[in-house]
Amino acid sequence: MFIFRWLVKFFCLLGKILSYLSKAFIAVISLALMVGIGYFFLSSGQNAQVLPHSILVLDLQGNVHELATEQPFSLNMLGASPVQDTALHEVVAALKQAESDPLIDAVLLKLDKLDRAGIDSVRELGLALNRFKKTGKPVWAWATNFTQAQYAIAAHANEIYLHPMGSVGVKGLSSDRLYYGDLLQFFGVNIHVFKAGAYKSYPESFTQNAPSKEWLEAESAWLSDAWKSLRFDMEQSRGLMPSSIDRFIAQLPALVAKADGNMGQTALNANLIDGTKTFDETKKLLEEKLSKGQKNKYNYLSVYDYPLLNIPNGTEPVAVLVAEGEIHEGLSEPGIIGSETLVEEINSLKENPHVKAVVLRVNSPGGSAVASEMIRDALEHLKQAGKPVVVSMGDMAASGGYWISMGGSEIMASPVTITGSIGVFGLAPTFEKTLQLAKIGRGSVATTWLASAEKATGPMDPRLESILTQSVARTYRDFTNLVSQSRHLPLLQVQKVAQGRVWTGNQAQNMKLVDRLGEFEDALLRAKSLANLPADAGYYFVNSQTENLTSMLKSSLGRWSNPLSRIQAPALLEQSLDALNSPTVQGLLSGAPGIYAHSLIYLQP
Repeated sequence: MFIFRWLVKFFCLLGKILSYLSKAFIAVISLALMVGIGYFFLSSGQNAQVLPHSILVLDLQGNVHELATEQPFSLNMLGASPVQDTALHEVVAALKQAESDPLIDAVLLKLDKLDRAGIDSVRELGLALNRFKKTGKPVWAWATNFTQAQYAIAAHANEIYLHPMGSVGVKGLSSDRLYYGDLLQFFGVNIHVFKAGAYKSYPESFTQNAPSKEWLEAESAWLSDAWKSLRFDMEQSRGLMPSSIDRFIAQLPALVAKADGNMGQTALNANLIDGTKTFDETKKLLEEKLSKGQKNKYNYLSVYDYPLLNIPNGTEPVAVLVAEGEIHEGLSEPGIIGSETLVEEINSLKENPHVKAVVLRVNSPGGSAVASEMIRDALEHLKQAGKPVVVSMGDMAASGGYWISMGGSEIMASPVTITGSIGVFGLAPTFEKTLQLAKIGRGSVATTWLASAEKATGPMDPRLESILTQSVARTYRDFTNLVSQSRHLPLLQVQKVAQGRVWTGNQAQNMKLVDRLGEFEDALLRAKSLANLPADAGYYFVNSQTENLTSMLKSSLGRWSNPLSRIQAPALLEQSLDALNSPTVQGLLSGAPGIYAHSLIYLQP
């Protein structure tokens, strides 16, 4: 009896504790809501002002995305502020406005906090800086250390300065991948692969312990072409001789020794920078050159605080629909292109009388084949309504990203876009050996063979294996037939350049997989031309990826649960863990059979 009385007291105490915690939680949420509302109304009336003799500071942070994630009103009131990232098109718009802003005297690049940027994003930022420089206003750059992506942007500055103890990390491009085949086999996980396309290498990460010769061949081909473009851009911007950067990398040990181990002096000797200075020294020199003997007081204004004027209101004749992230069925959220959301947006644009043309900006490694086809089909109906669709490929438009691009009237890629990967696959893990290792038995009763065939706790039924094999083959035929029809190419020619192989935009144009090379601005002009609109016709962005409480918590918890984000671990390990947390991989490992048009690429310029 004593034990029962103790249990009663324990649960009573537990109930009181939970009651107290719930009341405390409600009180904290209420206080946060009141503070958030007060903060919202106090800050809503405060607009950043641009003072005379302002220097626009591009203090870019985090990862570069096409657009900023929209937050619902309720989260803004609560003061929700996710990790600061960089919205590519907002920075480009700020630079364009600053070109004619009489209050902006110069631009200063301060890129230490910029983490990741795709090669095309770097290129777009560089072109925007070139346009700004044509006004006669200078662009300067400073950093403690330059990563390659940071330096590729900074190379477009008139003058580049580095901290005396800093370094410039130009090194070339590499594509790395981890292989989990032996690990999964050790735990008894049996990965069943169904794929079409000899170069469709996504599944091999889960079945092998080393790369295939097809992966090595394909990666080498497109990486060499991408590096050639990136290297040429940096050399041309700095006024260096062709292949200077390759020679710098090849001779780096000797060059560092010549500079007595001083990495900053090594970069200066190679003309990669204009000097080594502290940030305060750089600011002082910049102000002296700008003032030309006059006593001007300069104001440093972050690009994040620079108020953009003439913001489009949605009645402009050109709509820019952004498709960024993995492609899946359902609703969109940050990093995920939801077919349901995007199809709804496309249909809305079709019915919008103000919209005369659409630019589809694609930055995606692909995803669900079904979701990709739903989006492509919606774009076909949009074209049939008489509204031209120009596809602008960003950093990546591979596999499913290429699939949806076929819905465009024309496809325009950057020379360094990663595209192609025309192939499909399916993965289905089974855990019968894992259960044996763990000494766990299994029983099953079903009315038909198919009712239990998809259970990952048992071996795969040969009949299901046959179905999945045929389904993948059929989807691949659909994919290649669509490419043949949309690109007006013989099917045999498509099959030769398909096979799941990745190409750069340069290579894709040679194979007629894209219509022309160009950047985002070029795609806008082409869309206006096809719709018989003037070159100065307005445009607006359609951003379907709205942040919500669930996605915010998922993102925050994902970073918190990643131990590699807390320590100085190799980037590849962190990227691999992020990839394993992606919706596509989670769907694969859940045991639910699915067919994917996805390209697994790790690349950091």
